[in-house]
Amino acid sequence: MKTPQIQENLQEILKKDCLHASYLDKFSLDFGLPNITAIIPTFNRSPHSPEEDSNPLGWSLESLLAQKNSGLDEIIIVDDASTDYTKDVVRSFQEESSVPIVYLKNKNNLGSSISRNIAVRHSKNDLVMFLDDDCIFSRYMFFGANFTLNKLGDFVAALHLPVYHRKTVPDSVSIRDIGVLDLDRGIITGNYDGFPVEYMENLEDNLLEPNLKIVKPLEIKNLGGIFLIKKEVFKKIGGFPEFFTWKNGYREETDVALRLSENNYKMFFTPDPKFYCVHLKYGANGDEDKHENSGHVLGRLIEKSNIPRTGTGNRVDTKEWFYSFLLSTYTTLGRQNPNTATQFQYEMYKQFVVNNELSLAGTKSKIDGFKNRKDIFEKAIQEGGKLIGGIK
Repeated sequence: MKTPQIQENLQEILKKDCLHASYLDKFSLDFGLPNITAIIPTFNRSPHSPEEDSNPLGWSLESLLAQKNSGLDEIIIVDDASTDYTKDVVRSFQEESSVPIVYLKNKNNLGSSISRNIAVRHSKNDLVMFLDDDCIFSRYMFFGANFTLNKLGDFVAALHLPVYHRKTVPDSVSIRDIGVLDLDRGIITGNYDGFPVEYMENLEDNLLEPNLKIVKPLEIKNLGGIFLIKKEVFKKIGGFPEFFTWKNGYREETDVALRLSENNYKMFFTPDPKFYCVHLKYGANGDEDKHENSGHVLGRLIEKSNIPRTGTGNRVDTKEWFYSFLLSTYTTLGRQNPNTATQFQYEMYKQFVVNNELSLAGTKSKIDGFKNRKDIFEKAIQEGGKLIGGIK
């Protein structure tokens, strides 16, 4: 769905009808939106002093504090035992912010799942928004999330937001490929950087709020990193999983989505391009991930982020990425459908170990050597089997 003609048509439609949010500056709601707590776990995302303004956590906070008509009422930063300038960067924002910023620091590195759960326990509001520490948030993202979830009603527990990887406009994608979680067939997708191609034929028929040109959300089964959720529901299902043994927290949101579905809660995704965030993917090198205006401010932030790093955020090396993908997916499938997990095991042995054809978004490299790939594969499947048998 990403042919040049479709992508060109998509951009023209969105530019004309609902891409730019400047008109939202002139409206006022006749009702109040509920308050939201923003939650950001962070680990070594502030390698420079606050004065240098070269930290992804600082960039995220700057864009967060620029939100308009949002209901943003509290920001909680959970420092997962960073060894850099994180505390100093947060303090510099605390001194200037009109929104309370709570700083919590773990004594040991506990991972993003546990850090997020800690933040929820300290939060004061009924809605919490989970964010990444290397994202730039469009100024109406919180408003869009808050307004849309409120409009959907009580039966919806969570709303995912658009996440564009080092760019500011979406790709085109079919609705059937967004937020899929089909454990019988072993299909798990995100595609939250996409806009439904089905909406393109007549965008006016796919608006949630025509007067404000807010795009209609669509129901999903899976979750990714940036979503708004009702705290009462989140706590009821047990929060983020804390049994993970892999470093990058891969599939942690999928685990939440599974338990939401098991408890008959609904999840939606708003593809509205006014309410996006840009994922800078700090520390991940990718030559093809270049901003369309590389000379602009965002382009410069992307260039700074496009330097390979480990030991920051959930960033891991290539070996660990493949291991985490195999382990997390096998465990997720095996907890729900052992037959599908077995099929996944067979397919990955052929695709990854034998043919070395497995490609992952988290790394642009491959693992050389049959024995090296086989060792990673066997370790992941063995650990997954232990987890499946031990998780209650």
